[in-house]
Amino acid sequence: MATGASAQNITKRFIDSYAARDRLFEDACFRIRAATSLLEAFTSITIKGTNDSDFYQLILPAYLLLQDGVDTLEQISFKGDDLHA
Repeated sequence: MATGASAQNITKRFIDSYAARDRLFEDACFRIRAATSLLEAFTSITIKGTNDSDFYQLILPAYLLLQDGVDTLEQISFKGDDLHA
């Protein structure tokens, strides 16, 4: 399954449709936690004198991690209800 962010032309991430659900869940959690850690770091700094492109470069990694994590969780829902099957 191909996934990708809508933020310009960014390389798509492929999710193995045959991967075990628990592995997909672990991957999704890792990506979402990494994104929230990045966003948390942004709350502890002052960003002054940045233009839109600078801000975009700061936010893009967190956005991509969150989008990939959500896409992975959606793949789990396509596989059914039992997480450990």
